Amino acid sequence: MGLFDNVNKAVANQQQVNDYNAILQKAGLTVHDLKVANVNGNLTVAGTVPDMATAEKVVATLKTQQGVTQITNLLEMEDLTAKNIKMKVVTKESNLNIRKGPGTEYEIIGKAAHNSSVQLIKRMYNDWYYVKTDAGVEGFCAKNYLEQV
Repeated sequence: MGLFDNVNKAVANQQQVNDYNAILQKAGLTVHDLKVANVNGNLTVAGTVPDMATAEKVVATLKTQQGVTQITNLLEMEDLTAKNIKMKVVTKESNLNIRKGPGTEYEIIGKAAHNSSVQLIKRMYNDWYYVKTDAGVEGFCAKNYLEQV
């Protein structure tokens, strides 16, 4: 890799961010800390939005763009730590896997016991939550194994 390859890559990525941010702003949508990468038509989008309705509008808007054939959505909702929302683990009998990222393809970094509680930190768009266990483990888990206390 040449000396300027990393600089050129960073400039290209920033240009993608600027282009997609302009499209979203034109649609009246704001994504804080927007990050995007379009690789062969697969657009990965990350950042923070205020609510699920905004996230859905962002995805719908980006899906209509030329050259976008698929979207990998890593949008997250605002940080909910201060609200101290407790969630109960409602697995059938087993422990809940806490993962490094929002999907089953990510490494398991911890567990939450059946019927225990965890604190909700962030809601992710793709049906995953970012939580913190009583033991202090922070990571992602599928929302269908949790219910609000």
